[in-house]
Amino acid sequence: MLYIAENLKALRRGRGFTQEEVAEILNVATQSVSKWERGDTLPDITMLPAPANLYKVSVDALIGMDRISGRQARDAVFEAAHRHLRNGSIGEAVAVYTAARKTFPNDAGILSDLAAALALDGDADKLAQAVALCKQVLAEGGGEKVLHTTRAALCYIYMKGGEWDKAIETACRLPHVRESRETILVCIGNRLGVEDVNAALCGIVIGEAAE
Repeated sequence: MLYIAENLKALRRGRGFTQEEVAEILNVATQSVSKWERGDTLPDITMLPAPANLYKVSVDALIGMDRISGRQARDAVFEAAHRHLRNGSIGEAVAVYTAARKTFPNDAGILSDLAAALALDGDADKLAQAVALCKQVLAEGGGEKVLHTTRAALCYIYMKGGEWDKAIETACRLPHVRESRETILVCIGNRLGVEDVNAALCGIVIGEAAE
């Protein structure tokens, strides 16, 4: 979401202006300033430099880009959506992710989670949307974790749609269990010896246990 309305109100009050004074300075109607601050309407994009200059802030600060791009705002999306998922409110989770997508259109984590939520919600159209979102994430790349998670989710989405061959093809691109966090943490906990470590390394490289 944008934060223009609340920023305009806070900045005006901080500078000690009335809405009438701001309207006169910006050469607009007082009603326009009031609507901007309530969020009923937004200033035209070409108009944004004027209030930014008046309040001595950047346009980015005026619209709240620091909050939009901040980790806190992104984390709040996942927190709210995950809460809905835990409560079984799939449609609500889809709505949270869909709204967040307007602010974070290329965020791989949000797109991946939206795909899973759509698949949970479940008709054929939503399954198709879920597949498309997963493919977008995998095509555009991202962090290793989100790519593995997205590929795994895509396997289950294909299964839900009865596309077993595609599920198998996708699953074959997932890491082997010997490359998983769970397996390696057990090996660390067991303090593997040199021979076992070498065998594990060979298995990762050549795809099979060393003789």
